[in-house]
Amino acid sequence: MAGKKREEEAINWFSQAKYDFKAARWNLEGGFYNTVCFLSQQAAEKALKAIIYYAGLSRKKILTHSVFELLQTSQKILPALTNYLDGARELDLHYIPSRYPNGLVSGYPHQFYGKNTASSALASAEKIISAIENYLISQGLLLRFDE
Repeated sequence: MAGKKREEEAINWFSQAKYDFKAARWNLEGGFYNTVCFLSQQAAEKALKAIIYYAGLSRKKILTHSVFELLQTSQKILPALTNYLDGARELDLHYIPSRYPNGLVSGYPHQFYGKNTASSALASAEKIISAIENYLISQGLLLRFDE
């Protein structure tokens, strides 16, 4: 992918990550805790894909939904991301069970997710997103994202 196209793709992925994060915060206020967890996972995933696009790495590197795997790839670009491996693991736990009743032993996701779990997922996503945002700003790719 050529430089300008690669940068545009990175901006698109990062912009959507920020909007997913904003939606996660909004859902926290509404008590939709399972949705917070899923959107937090999605926001972190998309932010990590943004940095991978920006770096021009192989498109094969983004063919996963695992925040942990994406972070392992991205830490080669931004070593500070290593600090968020535990948060990435936590976010991966929410990819299926936060959405599907058959992802749980019984019941449905809204019954099982609480405010503490949602707040923790949101905090993990925020750390990853903030680190990537600061990196992309330092690279001159974007200005501070207005919400």
